[in-house]
Amino acid sequence: MLASKSFAEKAITVRVDSSTKEQAERVLDDIGINMTSYISSSLKALVRERRIPFAMVTEEYLCDQIILSKLSEAEKEISNPNTVLIDHDDVFAPVRKRFGYEV
Repeated sequence: MLASKSFAEKAITVRVDSSTKEQAERVLDDIGINMTSYISSSLKALVRERRIPFAMVTEEYLCDQIILSKLSEAEKEISNPNTVLIDHDDVFAPVRKRFGYEV
């Protein structure tokens, strides 16, 4: 026979914009859990690990990471001997001519 745990549950209220809530509910539905289960498990992970169980970074940091990633990809592409490099002026000359921006 399993021992039953006796504990008191407390309700919490969380405010979030409706778009974020709807998107989160769709993701959680795909995973197969509801919002209450997700929030409860996140709080339990916070208590257990004594840290926020996911990375919290600024938008600026994320932008910097994307830029660094794109620069790294560009460097690899440029170092590839099969990459054909095209001059900037050659690429945009037809656009400039079409819209009257001859230089």
